[in-house]
Amino acid sequence: MELAEQFFKLFEGNKRAYGVVDLDDSSTGKKTGVYKIIKKPPEVQQWKDHLSGKQGLGIIPIMDDNTCFWGAIDVDNYQVDHKNLVERLRKEKIIGWVARSKSGGAHIYFFFKEPLKASVVKKKLAEIASGLGQAEGEVFPKQSEILVERGDTGNALNMPYFKGSMSTRSVYDLKTVEILAPKDFVKKASQYKITKQQFADYKINASQDGYLPDGPPCLQHLCSMGFGEGSRNNALFNLGVYSRMLDPDNWEALIQKYNLEYLKPSLSHSEVGTVIKQLQRKDYFYKCEDQPIKPFCNKEVCVTRKHGVGPNGVQNNMSALTKIDGDPPIWLLNVDGQRLELSTDGLISQTRFQKDCVSQINKLPRTVSQNAWQTRIQLLLDGLTIVEVPPDATIKGEFEDLLHSFCSERARGVERDDILQGVAVWMDGLVYFQVKDIKKHLSVNDFNHYSSSKITLRLQNLEADKMFWRVKGKGTHVWSLPQEYFESDNEPMSLPDLPKPEDII
Repeated sequence: MELAEQFFKLFEGNKRAYGVVDLDDSSTGKKTGVYKIIKKPPEVQQWKDHLSGKQGLGIIPIMDDNTCFWGAIDVDNYQVDHKNLVERLRKEKIIGWVARSKSGGAHIYFFFKEPLKASVVKKKLAEIASGLGQAEGEVFPKQSEILVERGDTGNALNMPYFKGSMSTRSVYDLKTVEILAPKDFVKKASQYKITKQQFADYKINASQDGYLPDGPPCLQHLCSMGFGEGSRNNALFNLGVYSRMLDPDNWEALIQKYNLEYLKPSLSHSEVGTVIKQLQRKDYFYKCEDQPIKPFCNKEVCVTRKHGVGPNGVQNNMSALTKIDGDPPIWLLNVDGQRLELSTDGLISQTRFQKDCVSQINKLPRTVSQNAWQTRIQLLLDGLTIVEVPPDATIKGEFEDLLHSFCSERARGVERDDILQGVAVWMDGLVYFQVKDIKKHLSVNDFNHYSSSKITLRLQNLEADKMFWRVKGKGTHVWSLPQEYFESDNEPMSLPDLPKPEDII
């Protein structure tokens, strides 16, 4: 089996689509791009192009039945020490393959002997990432389930070994911690796939349970390590939040104790007093988005702890924004691991977003300031994945198909007077028609998306010409397009002999 086939088999993913990045050279010389989903089955040829450096490839781990044969942790930290990650995984007896990512961070791949539920993989990888101090990274699959009927495909992850043996995205050997050649990696990864039970048993820092009973896993982890300088004030604040939950009557004394026990060096008496004053306010929460606890956050576990964040103590996790690029577009977003479908208004408006969350996933997100909301949405847009759809699958495409059928597949007029019969008139190399007749044709075909003004706008976009005709003493507005726009292999229908208005009266 050739190398491309081996990679194709190892990274078995979604059968309907794969990912590519369209790169643009900016004026600064930095390459930027938009991640696009190509709705075609990935084939060995895509891997050949990837390994040769012709076109980078992204594979989607989640299948249409919401299972996956592999998963990954995407460490978006350019300062990460790849070899230290390998050593840490080896110490914990976890078979995860560390690779340098395209951005300079790391991807940690896990391959399974049998397909596992995406929800199970996602949860366990988040737990491992937290234990490694890399909770800020993303896990793949990003979704527990995908909305196949809405065109959803899930998100693709950039594959290793772009340009083959010359790649900067190489994988480290678990034993030697040396760079593996492509053929060696694919051989070893295929040989040492993980069983379902092995994956379920993976756990990092099990000894943390002795710290802060029933408290947040991030604080337990940091207490086991000790809080260093530079993060002590935030550290003590979060320990104070835990203290208030644990013992509301004696929490101030507990803060003093934790300051001496876990902070190295301890904060001064006045600094501790400042933290206590902050905590005397009624609206206090863990600072989950701040250092030093953010890299070790494990929300899914934390919400189950008696003294954790609780269901309302932290903002909903929003990620993996996908745009189904139709007309209008459909937006898909992960909210706390569940897939949410939104309109553009539902994405922009916080109130509309909350209504969609309640109706679709039975959750009411906390209200944040308008500035904070806009910042969150822009960050999601910065990492947008676009799924392109065929033109005929959009409202715009459907309109153009119906316009075509009205003008070319029905009876045709051949002189100006025929326009009064509600048909398109073919003469002098142009096709003439009225908006009101187009609108009737749309309605008959159950197309009710466009008003007359919207039809006019679409015709303008098609560069149709508008003119005023006087026919049999009546004035009417008529639009025209070149006959070439409508010409096809279909034989035109001839216009039957229609009664003249004077013959009817």
